[in-house]
Amino acid sequence: MEQNKVRTYILYAVGEILLVVIGILIALQINNWNENRKAVQNEYEIVGKMIEQSEADSILLSYRIKVFESRISNIEDYLAVGQGKADSLKQKKFSGWLPIYSTFNDGTHLIRNHLEDFKKINDLELRDQLMEYSHLSSMMDKAIQIANFNTLNYSLPLHHEYYETLKNYDTTSTLYEMQDFLKTPKVQSHIMLSNTWLKNVLTQVEKLFNKNQEVLERLEHYKFELVN
Repeated sequence: MEQNKVRTYILYAVGEILLVVIGILIALQINNWNENRKAVQNEYEIVGKMIEQSEADSILLSYRIKVFESRISNIEDYLAVGQGKADSLKQKKFSGWLPIYSTFNDGTHLIRNHLEDFKKINDLELRDQLMEYSHLSSMMDKAIQIANFNTLNYSLPLHHEYYETLKNYDTTSTLYEMQDFLKTPKVQSHIMLSNTWLKNVLTQVEKLFNKNQEVLERLEHYKFELVN
């Protein structure tokens, strides 16, 4: 009888221990589930904000492409006039300013506001795409900064040098009427260089825009995956 009592107590004790262990395991599992749910929710919110910023970048980059295409087109008209091809541009009006004197803003919304959040994305493929986006954004910024540097240090001084000549022209003037000014070797040289700078910027903006579309599509797909 004593042995039976001891055996019963031991079984009871083991049962109690098992219940405690099972309870602890269940509690840990519930805690892990809650932590994972919070992590997924946090990631879901981050991805949602990234989508908003990527959409804003898409609009920004699309606008920049149009601006640079327009200014490059104008510059190439000036080059054509300077190279003796003014006859085909007799009706082309002067815009009132030379694009080589413009500076531009750099940066993108996604990189400016969420660069640190890239590390919180668990999808490695998406994270790689975001890091490539960051790299291409840096390349675009450098191209814009080079163009701005050259504008401020070379083109603007040229504008001051030829100010007296330029003030004789306005939006009623044609490029044909400006051909003597545009054929000036120094002016022609600066226009050619500006064309090179702006084409480099346009190339970098277009690359970033294409990557933006890939990243935006992947972000939207990943956001759907997080809740399904």
